[in-house]
Amino acid sequence: MSVKTPAGGRRQPTIHEVAASAGVSIGTVSRVAGESPRVAPETRARVLAAMAELGYQPNAAARAMRTNQTKTIGFLIPDMTNQVFARVAQGAETVLAPEGYMLFAFSSNRSPAREVAFLQAARQRQMDGLIVTLSDETATATIEEIGRMGVPVVVLDREVPVEADVVYSEHMQSIETVVGQLLELGHRRIGLVTASQNIRPGRDRVAGFRRALERAGLPVDDWLIRANRQSAEYGAAETHDLLTGANPPTAILAAGSDIFYGALRAVRLLGLTIPDDISFVGADDPLLGDLVYPPITVIDRDMVEVGRQAAGLLLDRLRGLDMPPRRIMLGSNVLLRRSIAAPRHR
Repeated sequence: MSVKTPAGGRRQPTIHEVAASAGVSIGTVSRVAGESPRVAPETRARVLAAMAELGYQPNAAARAMRTNQTKTIGFLIPDMTNQVFARVAQGAETVLAPEGYMLFAFSSNRSPAREVAFLQAARQRQMDGLIVTLSDETATATIEEIGRMGVPVVVLDREVPVEADVVYSEHMQSIETVVGQLLELGHRRIGLVTASQNIRPGRDRVAGFRRALERAGLPVDDWLIRANRQSAEYGAAETHDLLTGANPPTAILAAGSDIFYGALRAVRLLGLTIPDDISFVGADDPLLGDLVYPPITVIDRDMVEVGRQAAGLLLDRLRGLDMPPRRIMLGSNVLLRRSIAAPRHR
């Protein structure tokens, strides 16, 4: 029996109608909606059946006032179009949903001001916890806002001076591995295009790149290192600049999913063949690397597992765990494919 308006449309049934349908008091319906244990199982079943039949939805705000929980988790990300964060959300939801939590994602478009606005809105809406990936670790206002949240926060892959659990991804060793493989093939000029060094992934990738060259006794040409932004447009522009320079690299390392796409597009637009004209390594998007020809060697991370680990840390805090901030480091893998080969003189 659905409740309809005189015009034939649906309207929200009232708690009074649920109580009448179930043959119980309004207080009993309220206790069932608030998940109180002080309701007999058979009575609870009858009320839930009436709610389902009428299409009744308990008022979330009222429930939050009773339980001091909204059952909502905020997920702050730099870019909604980046599939890396979609995989993180997928992993987090597999942990949070069975516990009754809903994940609400918000993209800052890599704007620290928008990150501050989201954090303030999350606090006003009394979200129970947050998973955050900041666009800039040096943004003081954002860091200060995280410190004022008053709810559990899990930070993804950033170094920020706040009391929060963190899930890191390994970047340095995987870059060293790839550069080492390119050096073994005979490459001596390798271009790196990656994210800004204002965030940990950019810093670690540049550090791993430098360390691999230094261990091989090779000089580091700073012109070959492009580490300022994280976007497809940036990846395309910097790769084009590298490959059209007076002394271009024989290999490109595009470290970042958006950068990977942009860099690959630049190579195609220049009419270069992989790996005959240029060896190419991407990151964070194994599907893209597998779909193009030849298949691209990719530095891969299990971002679904990142989401699961982050959600698990958050649930521990929501259940009352009281201990110093925890740090989890998850590894990266190099998926070797056919996009790297010995350099050919161009």
